[in-house]
Formats: sequence, structure tokens, C-alpha cells
Amino acid sequence: MGSSEASEFKPGFTWRAAMAILLTSMIFLPTSLYIQLAAGVMSIPAIAVIMAILFSELSRVTGSPLTKQELFIIYQMSALAAAATCYIFQVFKAYIMTSPISYSFRLGGRPIPELIPSWWAPPPGSPAYELRTFIHPDWLIPLIVVNIQAGLFYYLVELSMTIMLAHLYIEVEKLRFPLAAIDAALITTLSERDPDRLRYFVISLYPGFAWGMILYLIPSITGYQIVPLPWVDLTPYTAKFMPGAIIGFMTDMAPYVGGLFVPALEATYMLIGSLALWVFGNYLTLTVFRDAFPEWAREYFYGLTIGECYSRSLLRVWVVPLIAFTFAAVVPIIAIYSKTIIEAFSSFVKMPTRLKELTGYPSIKVLLGMYIIGTVGSVIFFHLFVPDFPIWISFLMAFGLSFLNGIIATRSIGVTGYAIAIPNEWYAVVYLSGYQGIGAWIFQPVIGGIPTLEGGAPYWTYMIKVGYLTQTKPMDVVKALVYTIIVYNVLSFVWMEFFWRIAPIPSSIYPYALATWPAMLISQAVWWTRQVGVKPWLFWGSFFTMLGIGFGGELAARLYGFPFSIIGLVTGASIIPPGVIPVFIGSMLNKYVLPRLMGKERWERYRTVIAAGIMCGEGIAAGIAIACSLIAKATWIKPW
Repeated sequence: MGSSEASEFKPGFTWRAAMAILLTSMIFLPTSLYIQLAAGVMSIPAIAVIMAILFSELSRVTGSPLTKQELFIIYQMSALAAAATCYIFQVFKAYIMTSPISYSFRLGGRPIPELIPSWWAPPPGSPAYELRTFIHPDWLIPLIVVNIQAGLFYYLVELSMTIMLAHLYIEVEKLRFPLAAIDAALITTLSERDPDRLRYFVISLYPGFAWGMILYLIPSITGYQIVPLPWVDLTPYTAKFMPGAIIGFMTDMAPYVGGLFVPALEATYMLIGSLALWVFGNYLTLTVFRDAFPEWAREYFYGLTIGECYSRSLLRVWVVPLIAFTFAAVVPIIAIYSKTIIEAFSSFVKMPTRLKELTGYPSIKVLLGMYIIGTVGSVIFFHLFVPDFPIWISFLMAFGLSFLNGIIATRSIGVTGYAIAIPNEWYAVVYLSGYQGIGAWIFQPVIGGIPTLEGGAPYWTYMIKVGYLTQTKPMDVVKALVYTIIVYNVLSFVWMEFFWRIAPIPSSIYPYALATWPAMLISQAVWWTRQVGVKPWLFWGSFFTMLGIGFGGELAARLYGFPFSIIGLVTGASIIPPGVIPVFIGSMLNKYVLPRLMGKERWERYRTVIAAGIMCGEGIAAGIAIACSLIAKATWIKPW
């Protein structure tokens, strides 16, 4: 949908939507926090589905049904309000400052906790750690610092980029955003109750719910995992033929259903990119090129799982090439679509008054002002605390790279449905700069455009696209985002304080944190103490290789009609095969199988409804499983 249909926009952020978001965060945020700390499970899709159905039915019972636009706001923002667990990292800081693992890593002959400044976390020996509370004077400065940098400046950058990217990719270039159709179909079906669509929706609920029972509900009741979660891991079995190769497939329905909406070309190149790195690349770096990557060869042993292979090979081999691939992909995109980007900004300036009133977008001057204040302000703020780091590097990263990140990640979502994830971008730059201190490792200027758990500009642009499909006024999405951000920041602080006071984190009360936080700490500490072994030649070699592939492929596509997708290739390279193989399967089913089974016209007409029903059924089963898990663990934890 473009500007021609903008006259259909209606408000969605009402007092009813605001109350639903607040209630969702109050009820489900502690659930998400606990599940993350205890089991490492993200319940975002389940929460979104449950809250959409719950508030839809409650409004009908009261005789005042929610509008489609209100239901959309509740559906999208409830997931964010219930799952944005930003204050977990503040407790992780306390773990860094008190863990014996931290003291085993030294920089300049001194343990890491002794080098960390008090503006980042309370100093070693602070009573705040023993009391396990944020409400202590030693936490005042660290919390103020993080809320100014990660709060004020970060959201200024992300919100301004969201509106600019939405105009570029939705209004001007009109990208498909393939997965947006699923969310829009769910909202439309629940609100409009069209008999034909509702019939297909309800029928599709059953297979989704049945699989959700097998995957989530039965294990939560019996304690026995029938089907492995999150993936079937074939890596230990294939290691004797291809050591290091990551092979497996996800067991959740989401990537298979999502693949139904990913074009076959993009899905194919995603598979090629993923297999090239994580199967053949891992294998070759352990065999033919093992001398170039001695750390990876030394750490690998037969029997490593997918997660272990991924974390080790990423850290030792692929972290720098992935950054280089992403930068290289930006170059042909900007070269080819520079005219479109310029037209987007020009049309933003010359946007008709009527369209401005309908979308509610602020002027380009306001947006650029927000972006400049956010990026430049964050650089100045960063250098107040880390004056020994080169200011020109932090300025280029914040001001220049933020926009490039947003362009490439949002375009990736708009074309394939999946974001390009750039791992450890700041860490790699700090390492290559030769920096020897600690401040730039633990603190950084705002680098926007990176998809995160809380969303960020690429995913928020996706939300606006769903808003277009449900005829929701774009600025109502932005207003709802700002409100939701405030709600989840306040409640995340409250609930994290509560869980930390109940028991130490990590501890046996929170087993997932106990199992994973030591590894997370080690993975950061090896960067801080420069034990990663980043190779500058690898960056430039990867950059020019992907640049050549990108320009060569685009040239072949334009001159000879050769099918090519640089976005699909780089997106796939950033995702391990268990996540890409299901997308490819779903895309092939959509292209070759399901239209023949159902009839092409009927499949195209009801595809989104069927997909929404399957995901909704699995989400309901997952939600019931979460409730059962919480009931089973509902015991009072005494301090003795």
C-alpha cells in the first residue's frame, strides 16, 4: 500500500489500546523475565497472539468491539511491552563485577573488575551487590548514564530513522515486507470476522495447536521433550564427514510458515549464503585453511553441538567477514538505488499537505534534527567518559554507520522478511583501532539501525508496514511505540529488582542464566583482553570478495537477466542453516506444491489467513505451556 491509499488511514492508538499495553506489560513482563532467566525461552509470539485474541473477545463481550486499527496496535505493542527485558543487562553488570571468571581475565596485569569505572557499575565490594538491589547510591550514576545514552539518544536516532526508512521503503520503493502479510491477516480476521476467512483461520488453528502441544505443552507438563527444541541437531553426526559444518533444522513452525511468503529467488540465495559460510566455510577453515585460523582449529573437537560450533566459529572466523559482507552489500545497493533514496528525501520535503495530515509525519527538518542530536550527542556523551578513544572513529560509527545499518537491515526485512544481523560491530572496530583501555569495550556511542530484542528502526519500520496493511495511521504506530517504550522501561526496572531480590542471578533458581551467563562473560572478556585474534586482512579480503560478487551479480542480472539477490545472499550468510533451511522449504512449498494442492487462486486468496491460523494455534499452545511451567514452579523462595 502506498500513498494512493493513504486516505484509508484511521487512528489506532486510543485509550483502550494504551490500557491493554499497560496491562500486558504488568502481567506478562514478569513472565517473560522469569522464563528468560529460567529456561531461555522467548515467548513474544505467544504473548502477541494471546493478547490479541483476549482483548478482541473482551471488547465484543462488552458490546464495543475493538477497531482493526486498535487491535493492530495492541497486537504489535503487547509483544514489545511484555518481552523487552532491558534491565537484565544491568544485573549482568553486577555479575561481571563479582564473578571469579572476571577476575581471571587481566588487562595490563590487573583484573577486569578493578579497571571498570564506577560510572558503569558500582565498584567491587559495593553493598549494592550483597543487597541485590538497584535502589542504592552506588547505582545512581550508572543508571543515569545508561538511561541518557541508551534511552534519550538511542530512541531519538531509532525513531527518526524509522519514519525516514518507512517513507523510503513503504511509500517510495514499496517493498513487500513478506512477513507483514501474516500479521495483517491475523488482525483482519479477528476484527472483521469474514465467514470464509474465519473458516480457513479456524481450520488452520488445529495443526498449529497440535504441533505446539508436541513442542511446548506436553514437555511443560511431563518434563519430557518429545521433539528437540529449538532444532534437530545433525552436526555431531555429520562431523565425521564434514567437521565443523553446522547442519540441522528448526522445529518451531515460524520459519516454515514465514518461508511461504519469501520469494523463491531470495530464499534460494539465503540458502546459498548460509551453506557457503556455516557448512562449507566452517569445514574448509578446519581442513584446507586451518593454518589461517589456528584458534578455531584448536578449539574444535568432534561432538560439538550447533550452538557450540556457531559460537566458536563466529568468534574465531566469521565475525569480521560478516561485518565486511554487510558493508560490501551496502555499496551496490546505494549505487543502484541512490536515485530512489534521493527521490525519497525530496518527496519527503515536498510531501503534499493532505498526505502529511493523513500520515502525521513530522517534517524532514525535525527528523534530521532528531538524528543529529541523537548521534552527535551520543558521541560527545561517550567521550566525556572515554576521552582516550579516537573521536573520529566514534563519530563515523554513530553518524554514518547508523544510517547504513538501517538501510541494509530494513531492506533485508522488506525483501526477505529477515534482518541482516551484524555481530559485534563495535567490538571489531575497537579491536582494529588498537585501543588498549577498558572504557570503549564496556560503553559505546549510539550505533543505530541494528535489529534488537526491543526492535529498533528496521523492525519498527516493519510495524508501520503492517499498519499500512491494516489502514492504521503511521504516526499512531510511532506514538504507541513511544508510550510502550516508557511503559516497559519502568516496569522492567521494577520486575528485575523484584527477581534479583528474590534470589541471586545467576543461581539454581534461574538455571538458564546459571548455564549461559559464564559463557556470555567469557565471550565478552576475550574481546576486552584482545584474545579474539581479529585479522585485518580478513576484513578487506571479505569486503572486496562480496563487493565483486554484488556488482558482478547485479551486472549479470541487468544485462543477461541472470537471477541474483545480494540481499538474499548476505542475509542468509548471517543466519545459520537451521534457521534458513525451513525458510527455503516454505518458499518451495509456496511456489511448487501448495498452489497445486489447493488451486492457485484459492491458495493465493487464503494463504495469509492459513499462515496466521497456524501461527496463532502454535502461539496459544506455547502460551498455555508457559502458564503450566509457571504454576509448576510457583514456590516461595526463602533465604534459608
